[in-house]
Amino acid sequence: MFTLKSTLLVRAAVCVCALSAASAQAQVLDELELRQDGNNAIAEIRFVTPVQYSRSTMARSGDLAQVFYRVLPHRQTISLEASERRLPGGGAIPSLAVRDISASDALPTSSNRKLVIRLGASTKFLVRPGRNNRSIELVLTGLGSSVAAAQAATVKAKPAAPVVVAPVAPAGQASAEVEAQAAALLASAQSAYDGGNYDATTASLNQLLNLPPNASSRRAQELAGLARLNAGDKARAAAEFDVFLKLYPTGADSDRVRQLVVTLPAVGGKPAVEAAKPALVATSTTTGSVSMFYYGGQSDSRTQEFQDSPLGGLPILQSETNLSGTDQKQLQTSVDLNWRYRDADKDMRFVVRDSLTRDYLKSADKNRLTALYFDYRALAQGANVRVGRQSPTGGGVMSRFDGVQAGYVFAPKWKVNAVVGRPTDDLLDTRRIFYGVSVDAEALTPALGGSLYAIEQRIDSTTDRRGLGTELRYFSGPVSVSGQFDYDTVMRAVNIAAVQGNWQLSDATALNAMLDRRTTPIVAVGNLLFFQDPLAAQARRIDELLGVTPIETLRDQAKAITAYQNQFRVGATHTLSGNWQTGADFSLTSIDEIKPVPDLNFAGQAATGNLWGVSAQLIGTNLYSARDTHVFNVSLTGGPAYHGTLLSYNNLSTLSDKWQLEPSLKYYTQSGADSSSNNIWTLGLRATFRVRNQVSLESELTYERADAVAPTTGTGPGATTQTARTNYYVGARYDF
Repeated sequence: MFTLKSTLLVRAAVCVCALSAASAQAQVLDELELRQDGNNAIAEIRFVTPVQYSRSTMARSGDLAQVFYRVLPHRQTISLEASERRLPGGGAIPSLAVRDISASDALPTSSNRKLVIRLGASTKFLVRPGRNNRSIELVLTGLGSSVAAAQAATVKAKPAAPVVVAPVAPAGQASAEVEAQAAALLASAQSAYDGGNYDATTASLNQLLNLPPNASSRRAQELAGLARLNAGDKARAAAEFDVFLKLYPTGADSDRVRQLVVTLPAVGGKPAVEAAKPALVATSTTTGSVSMFYYGGQSDSRTQEFQDSPLGGLPILQSETNLSGTDQKQLQTSVDLNWRYRDADKDMRFVVRDSLTRDYLKSADKNRLTALYFDYRALAQGANVRVGRQSPTGGGVMSRFDGVQAGYVFAPKWKVNAVVGRPTDDLLDTRRIFYGVSVDAEALTPALGGSLYAIEQRIDSTTDRRGLGTELRYFSGPVSVSGQFDYDTVMRAVNIAAVQGNWQLSDATALNAMLDRRTTPIVAVGNLLFFQDPLAAQARRIDELLGVTPIETLRDQAKAITAYQNQFRVGATHTLSGNWQTGADFSLTSIDEIKPVPDLNFAGQAATGNLWGVSAQLIGTNLYSARDTHVFNVSLTGGPAYHGTLLSYNNLSTLSDKWQLEPSLKYYTQSGADSSSNNIWTLGLRATFRVRNQVSLESELTYERADAVAPTTGTGPGATTQTARTNYYVGARYDF
C-alpha cells in the first residue's frame, strides 16, 4: 500500500536517520535454497531483514509469478536497489530466477516490495509465507524426488572416497490408483502427526508402506521414523530411519535423518549412521552474477511567479526562481559470488557480495561490502560455523556484523548457538563488540517452534545493550504466525514486541495481519553521541561522556531521547475468478512523543498522531496472454496534518521469452491542514531484454510532474511551484 508520510512524521524520524545514515547497507534478498518436504520441493527465499508476505499472482503459463511483501521496521539500513538470486534446476525441477524490486515506482525507497519469479519451464506451484519472518517459500508440487538432482546440477564432480553402497528403492512406476491411495494415506498420516496422534500416524503409514513403491513412499518412510521418535520409541525410530537411509541414501531429507540417527541406539549391533552411509560423490558448484548499472536523474522547478512574468516564455535559465539540474549521476558495479562444496560429511560455502558506486556529481567512490563469509556444516555431527561479514539470522543480533556464529544440534530438533562480532556500521571513534547465546527448538510441539536468546553489546568500557528475548514460530497447515519480544535488562526497556500472521482461509481467500511496537532506534547508550548538548564539547567516544556523567544518568538520557514506533496492518486477498483477484489493506502508524531533555539541551519532539491508510487492489492475470499481470490500486492516506489519494496502474507483460515490459501510471493528490496541496503525476516504464539465458539488459525511465501550493500565510495564498523530474537507469547483468 502506498504511504506518503506527513512532514511531521519526517521530522520525528530525523533522529532515526541520523543513527542509521552511516550504516553499511544490504540488499533485501539474501539466499535462495532448495529442500525436500515430502513429495514437494521447496524453494526457500530468504531475506536479510524481517518481512511480511502479502499476496501473490501466478501466470497461466505456469512459469511466472509476482509475490508482494513488505519490509518490516528494523535497525539495519536496507538498500532498496534491485537484486536477483538463481538456482540452476535439475531433474524435473526447472531453473529459478528470483528478482526483488520495488513495488512502487513513485517511491523507490518504499518498503512495499515484490518478487518477480521466473521458472525455466511450466510447473505446478504455489507461494506461501516461510517458517519465520525472514523467508517466503515457493512450493513446487510433486517434485520432491528431484531435489537431489537439482542440488547436483551444473556440478563439477570429483569421486569421493569409497563408502558403503546402500540399496536403492525399486524404480517401477505405480498405477494411478496406487498413487491416489498412497497420497490419501500420506495426507491422513501427516494430519495425525501434526495433531500429535502418533499411533494414528503409524497406522496410516503402515498401510501406505505395504503398497507398491510410489511417489509417497519416501516421505512416508521418513515420517514413520519421526512418529516413532516423537512417541518416545527410539529403538523403532532407529530401525525406521535405517530402512529409509538404505532406500534413499541421498537428498536433503537423508541428511536430516542422518543427523537424527547419531543420537539413537544402534541397529543390529552396528551404528545406524555407518550402516546407512551412502555412495555419494563430492560436488563443487560456483554461481553468482556480475552487473553494471548507470543511474541518472534531472529535475526542473519553476515558481508560478516566474511563469507569470515577462520572462516566462523564454528558455529556462538557472536562477533563484527556477531550479534545474542533474540530481543523480552514478555508475554502480556489483558482484555476487557463491561457491559451495558438499559431500556425505560436510557442506561448505563461501559467499562474497560487493558493490562499487561511482558518484560523478560528488567525484567520489563508495564501496559497499555486504557479505564476505565462509560457512561450514558438519552434517553427521549437526554442527556449523560461519565466519566473516554476514547478515543477522536471529538470536538478538540486530544488524550486519563482522564475526563468528556457530551452532550444535545436541538433541533431535534442539540446537544451541553462540555468536560474537562487531557491527559493521561505524559509530564515530567508539569500539563496539557483542556476544550472545541462543537455544533453538524446531518443534516444541508439532506446530510450534522458537528460540530464546541473551546478548550483550559493549561500547568502549561499558555496556551498550543487554538483551533477553524470544522468537516464536507457529506453522500448521493454513496458519502461520511469528513473533518477537526483546527486553533490555540494563536499560529496563522493551525494544521490540511484534507479531505477524497469515491465514489461508480457503483456496480463494487469505488474511494477513501485523502488530509491531518497537523503539526507533533500539535503545543503546551509544545513541547519545548523536544527541549531545550543542553548546558543549562534542565527544566521539562514550568514555569521554563517562568522565563527566554517571552511567545511570547516561542510560536514563538514552531512554529519554528514544521514541516508540507503532504499526498495525491487516489485509486480505480473495480470488474472484481464474483471471481476477482482489485485495484490501488497512494500516495505522504512529511515533510517540519524545519529551524535552534539558541536560542535553534537546527540545523534544511531538508525537505524530495516527497516520492511517486504506487501499484496495484489483489484480488481473492472463487477460491477453499467458503471462500478463495488471494491478489497479486506490489508496487513501491521512493524518493530523494531511490527507492524500493515490490512483495507480501497474502492468507486467512478457512479449516473448526475451522481452518483459512493466509500464505504470500513478496520480497522487495531497491536501494539508495549512491549505497546502500537492498533485503528482508519474509515468514509468521498466524493460528487460534477455540476450541469452545468462545475460540480460535492463532499463527503467520514470517521468514525474508535480504542482505544489505552499501554505497560506498572513499576506495571502501560498506560492505555486511546478516541478518536472526524470529518473532513469540502464545496465546489464551476467548470471553464471
